[in-house]
Amino acid sequence: MELPSSSVPIKQKNKTLDNESKQQKINEDNNKRNLSEKTSDTSSIISNEKDPKENELIIYEFHFPVDLCGRLIGRQGVHVDYIRQMAQVDLVVRDDAISYEKQVVALHGRRVDVAQAIELIAKRFPLDRYPQVTFKPINKKIIVRQRAPECVPIPSSLAQLYLPDGIPAEILVTSVVSCNHIFVQQILHASYPELTRLDNSMSVFYHHTEMTPLLPRPIQPGIIVAAPTQAGWFRALITIYNSNHDMAMIKFLDYGGYLYVHANSLRVLRQDFMVIPFQAVEVYLDNVVPADNQEDFTPESIESAKATLLGACFKAIVTGYHYDNTPFIQLTKRHGNSRPINIDVQKMINSQHQTSAVTNNSNSSSIHQLEQSDASVLSSTSNSDG
Repeated sequence: MELPSSSVPIKQKNKTLDNESKQQKINEDNNKRNLSEKTSDTSSIISNEKDPKENELIIYEFHFPVDLCGRLIGRQGVHVDYIRQMAQVDLVVRDDAISYEKQVVALHGRRVDVAQAIELIAKRFPLDRYPQVTFKPINKKIIVRQRAPECVPIPSSLAQLYLPDGIPAEILVTSVVSCNHIFVQQILHASYPELTRLDNSMSVFYHHTEMTPLLPRPIQPGIIVAAPTQAGWFRALITIYNSNHDMAMIKFLDYGGYLYVHANSLRVLRQDFMVIPFQAVEVYLDNVVPADNQEDFTPESIESAKATLLGACFKAIVTGYHYDNTPFIQLTKRHGNSRPINIDVQKMINSQHQTSAVTNNSNSSSIHQLEQSDASVLSSTSNSDG
């Protein structure tokens, strides 16, 4: 029996379908290969240890192009929520402390779940269309919560700003410890504009405290940590540690001042938050001393000094150094009168002491008069009763 004439087009159609099926399979293989290439480095890094534990909790961070973050997050965060639900990880997108062109994606969860989350992101950003998207980790070591976190050692002297010798510097008073003990920032230094960006990045990152490891015990004085305040998170130095009560005295390195806090509130400082020098310079005001017959400044004098100095800008020049190498400085107004502010502060201290002395004398006299009045009333009452 002869085949109908329509059999030839059917054969051609079947051949065409076979070609399309082969091409589709090739495309699928290419996509799988691209995805495999894109995540192979990540997988090797995540499982680079001997006998990796799938249930081990890690924090994995990588840079992401800022112009693609909208697509990563999705409308009203729908895609981020999808990754969180599918992979059972915590995903945070935050600013990078160094570059405006990229942001940081932080994944926190089990090792196997983090790998799944990276695969989901890689599928949304194929290598052939988004070659700029990589998953190279920011830190060489994955932060593992079960291990004792590495603390940042005290950096070299280049990490701390100092006032120049013999050259007036434009400064902002950021903390007043006492009438002659303050902290200042150099507002014209090249790194000063970056401080706000650093503060914002730290506050965003450490807002998720469950993702940040605690300090390992025992705590050694001299390590640099991240410390919380009502205004955000800031870099601080542990100066004293009380192991009996797990309390620490810290010094804020960018704004100055000391604070006694519970050590559990402190966190390990990330290496990429060390990108700019510490901004706060600890200084003493030259020729500012307690009033006559006083061993220390009164609380009223300290409050008056805060009202005069805190948050104000001056010109500062180094006049000498204390035995602990803390500089003595003299303050003047930035514009106009070159009269030292130190003289005004000292006059304020002396005046406050005199006012307090007069008030105390007046109070003593009033109390004495009141006692005499009470005694006379008591005497007259006694005579009347008699």
